[in-house]
Amino acid sequence: MSSDSNKLLCAILSAFLVYLLASFVSELFYSVDKKKVKLSYNLETKTQDLDEAVTKMEIKKISESEINQLLEKANLEKGKSFVDKNCSSCHDLDMPIKNKIGPSLATILNRKIGSLEDYKFSKALLSNDKEWNILNLYYFLEKPKEWAPGTKMSYRGISDSTKLLNTIKYLRQNSLNNEN
Repeated sequence: MSSDSNKLLCAILSAFLVYLLASFVSELFYSVDKKKVKLSYNLETKTQDLDEAVTKMEIKKISESEINQLLEKANLEKGKSFVDKNCSSCHDLDMPIKNKIGPSLATILNRKIGSLEDYKFSKALLSNDKEWNILNLYYFLEKPKEWAPGTKMSYRGISDSTKLLNTIKYLRQNSLNNEN
């Protein structure tokens, strides 16, 4: 190493040591005894106000016909690109059906949830008696942990509705192509 490199390394280490020493000394002078600090909050709410707030709050549900209308405008190529980037590392999309970390998505459309052979599904999906239709795919891919609490799928979901619709359009098209 050259002397310039040594000087630079020494300067960085010295700055780090000064930082550590300063934080140690500041903790000595300004330490807060956590046992003495008590936080309390006084929440005074009328139950009537709370009931009104709950009744005003509506959960937006989307119907299958609305999703189908939106899917007409969705971009199949962007859906394929998204699936290739985000889903294909865990799921196989081609025939013959092969499972990876996740189950095959080759023929997902209208397949009974948790019914694919040779894959060990979570109890959350095994106990579900529904089929993978457009609506169920929409809600599962949007927030998997909320739609199927206890699912093994670690993906957090697709929050962007455009990407979600593109993905569903591609999965639907891929499933139909694989069934034929």
